[in-house]
Amino acid sequence: MTSVIYNTSIMNIFKFCVSIVLISCFSFSSHAKAELSQTFSGYRIGPENVLQIDVYYGRDQELSRKVRVSSRGRIIFPLLGEVDVNGCSVAELENKITDLLNRDYLVNPQVSVFIEQYSTVSILGQVKEPGSFEIKGNLSLIELISLAGGFTKIAATNDVRVMRTRPDGAKTTIKVKANDIINKGRDDDDIQLKPGDIIMVPESFF
Repeated sequence: MTSVIYNTSIMNIFKFCVSIVLISCFSFSSHAKAELSQTFSGYRIGPENVLQIDVYYGRDQELSRKVRVSSRGRIIFPLLGEVDVNGCSVAELENKITDLLNRDYLVNPQVSVFIEQYSTVSILGQVKEPGSFEIKGNLSLIELISLAGGFTKIAATNDVRVMRTRPDGAKTTIKVKANDIINKGRDDDDIQLKPGDIIMVPESFF
């Protein structure tokens, strides 16, 4: 009898432990999915993005295209021609293409949009790891400098320049005193980067 009670207790403890593990895994999975969904829904499509767009209509009818967003934030899609996608979320673009196709071309199309390649910014000059970095959400200048490993010892940290091309093709340069933002708490002077921005960190001559 004692042996039976002992074995039953062991089984109950085992079942309890398994339950805890499963609950923890489920909670982590749900949390991860929620974060992924939030990040994904918050992303805004912009220049350089590569989109996979699939349209299903009728019986076994499909229209699929892989397109790159132009510097003006537009794509070319069959039947529709040029479509402005700049600033759209994935869900908004799916609804937009659905509405446009519904008007004159297809009956009840089912549209799916997937971002295959995100927009990038580049940082050059006196940082430890210069190169191109993807923008998958909001990315500030100071965050990019951190991703690039920080400044080198000879960087002109208060002479950082952001070179930006506007949608109309005009180019502009923004000078940022990054050292003051980092060391003097001037967070309001930090700037949000945009797709295609090129950041130059020159060498200090003093």
